[in-house]
Amino acid sequence: MKRRTFIKTAGALGITASMPAMFSKESVIKRAAAAPLLNEVHYVAPPVMPQVINVFLYGGPSELAGNLTNIEDINGNSQNPYPSSLLRPTTDNNGRITRNGFWSDAGGEAMEEMLAAGDMTIYRTVNRRKNNTRAHRPSIFSCLTGNLDIDNSPGMGTTLAAVLYKNSGALSKPIEEFVLPFVSFEGGSTAFISDPDNPLPLGLRAISLDQRFDNPYSRGSNQFGEALERLVAQMSGGADKRFAKAYAGFETRRKLEQLIDGFASELNSDTALPLLPEGDVDAGEDGRLRYPNTRYTQRIKAAVTLAIANPDSLFITVGGGLGGWDDHNSAIEEYTDRMQALMTTLRAAVKHIRYTDRPGGTDNIIINVFGDFGRNVNLNNSLGWDHGNNQNLYTFGGAAIRPAGALGKVVGKTERFGSSKQNRQFTRPTDDSYEFEPTAIASTVYSWFGVQNPEVLTRDAVYAPQGEPPIDETVAGEPPLFG
Repeated sequence: MKRRTFIKTAGALGITASMPAMFSKESVIKRAAAAPLLNEVHYVAPPVMPQVINVFLYGGPSELAGNLTNIEDINGNSQNPYPSSLLRPTTDNNGRITRNGFWSDAGGEAMEEMLAAGDMTIYRTVNRRKNNTRAHRPSIFSCLTGNLDIDNSPGMGTTLAAVLYKNSGALSKPIEEFVLPFVSFEGGSTAFISDPDNPLPLGLRAISLDQRFDNPYSRGSNQFGEALERLVAQMSGGADKRFAKAYAGFETRRKLEQLIDGFASELNSDTALPLLPEGDVDAGEDGRLRYPNTRYTQRIKAAVTLAIANPDSLFITVGGGLGGWDDHNSAIEEYTDRMQALMTTLRAAVKHIRYTDRPGGTDNIIINVFGDFGRNVNLNNSLGWDHGNNQNLYTFGGAAIRPAGALGKVVGKTERFGSSKQNRQFTRPTDDSYEFEPTAIASTVYSWFGVQNPEVLTRDAVYAPQGEPPIDETVAGEPPLFG
């Protein structure tokens, strides 16, 4: 049986490494036939280099926070009824459906604000048809590797690093000179599974930071650190020439220690946050942005702080602490609280990005939010939702990277499907709706960074021999549910 083992080698450097433990002969042959071939990539450096924050919601969140358009039909066929207020628009006796069909109590008002500001687009039809699994492991792996051959594929962050490394000469500066280009705020991330066929230099492997920016490069005041400092002090009289690599390593570590300590200072300083327009709901008494106090704030705020402060950080993963979305029972109350917390935190995050004055601007920063899969829409006898195929992609920012009209819209129409009063009921795209596979998200990320034919990086010999094209961000949005 094929297995993949994750080995986290944090140590003093805080470096996250994931590597395949063993491959059968069959696995090696399959990998050789199906693995992305970097020499097939057609690459053109983008005019503006993106920065992508990839927020993954482990467990598979329901789509209903962003899609109550079918709720009357869903409720009429559910084994157990939904709250009556959920069947009415917000303008009707405390109803909970917003103008665009969002769930008001589940972050809907925050989503409406971000949509109206042109900061957000929701894709409602991220629908898994190929390799139609609803199990956590293959769904997580396929989403975060961008490939359906999950046991033989590197993570999307690793693939992106390999593409940029191979095409380093096309960039404004060599990719090896980027500082902290690949960062995980979740420890060992599937998005950074290593590729034995394309080993990366140490500086292009993912660095693992935590939400407090505890510095993996700091030696502190312990005895070992003091001994190293004395050794560095002794490196004189040509030592920097005779021991060039060691000397460079010490210097790099010192620079990174100072850099990350600077990020931590910004993270913990309210005065580092931008001023907001007068009367903004997320402004404090001093007029500066204040993040809400939620379970998601510290990790998302840390990722955004890093992206703003360090334009070299190109691909940042956030997850782990944002999990808990496997709502098989008592779903509605817990889910609404979680989605409210998540969306109000993201509303603060997009304002952090939009109103920060950074040389060159911040409209190259993109946040993507999605999960393993969607969920059934039937409320089961435990008042929860079981695993489904269709999910939402929430995507924010990046106006300098994306085509005109990519932001500020709701894309995709759905319909309920399944036998009445049975558990297996879900939404699916209507026949005339735009839809895409979850692996298209990885393909889209590659395209933002300059890959002209990203489908070659998402090919699977069995399920997707042609690969997945990127999302068509020019597709028109749907009209509001209510006028």
